[in-house]
Amino acid sequence: MIRINLLPRDELPRQKSIQLPAVGNFAPLALVALAVVIIASAHFYQSQKIADLKQTIAEEEAETRRLAPEIAKIKRLNQQRKDLNDRLDVITDLDRDRYFRVHLLDELNRSMPQHMWLTRFEDVGGNRYSVEGVTFSNFLVSDFLQNITSSPYFAAVNLLVAEKGEIGEVKVIKFKAMASAVLKPAPAPFEG
Repeated sequence: MIRINLLPRDELPRQKSIQLPAVGNFAPLALVALAVVIIASAHFYQSQKIADLKQTIAEEEAETRRLAPEIAKIKRLNQQRKDLNDRLDVITDLDRDRYFRVHLLDELNRSMPQHMWLTRFEDVGGNRYSVEGVTFSNFLVSDFLQNITSSPYFAAVNLLVAEKGEIGEVKVIKFKAMASAVLKPAPAPFEG
């Protein structure tokens, strides 16, 4: 069957055509939607990162609490080690200078003339020593100081006080001198 349209063209029903809006009308809306998507994804990423960091912090705090007794033990052991090393250093210093003091006393003994008595020999710090004694004459004090000055173990010998005094009914000269000790290096061990 054949159809024939006898209606005039003006009265013909129009076919509906779909016309899309221009792309320029949707561009601002698309940009806003894109910005919202970017912001939402950044927010989600940052939220996820914050949650991960909070979880890491919680794990590290739990690990710190778990290791706190061991850390305290290590600190205590380090302090004990330091105290022990300090004590060993003192002992080492004393042992190293042990024979040096013997040499100093031997030199004092060799430097003393007859009829002189030492009443005090004191380490006043910094390799400085104080010597006190009594004798019968200023000449003996002078001889003693010259002998000490010529010793390889003493330097910078100074007479501080030389005064008359009495022990019982005997007139004596009391003196006090200061001297610096010269630390001699230990001789090299015998190599055969």
